Amino acid sequence: MKIPIIVLKFLFIGALFILSNHNLHLQNASDFSTFGDLYYSWLSSLFEHTKNLTGYVASADWLPGINGSIVNSTG
Repeated sequence: MKIPIIVLKFLFIGALFILSNHNLHLQNASDFSTFGDLYYSWLSSLFEHTKNLTGYVASADWLPGINGSIVNSTG
């Protein structure tokens, strides 16, 4: 239950940053439209970066090579 709440807080704070950085007022129709475009753009880039990071982590070598040596630190 904590993860969805953290995600919602992250998205909400992101929306607040967009509103404050661009000095948008949601009562104005043109500002609301601008906010929608900026928020959608931010979400798209967020998902794109997440996809790239996930692909990088999935393709990374997590195990040592066959000829890799194991160092024993207890001695």
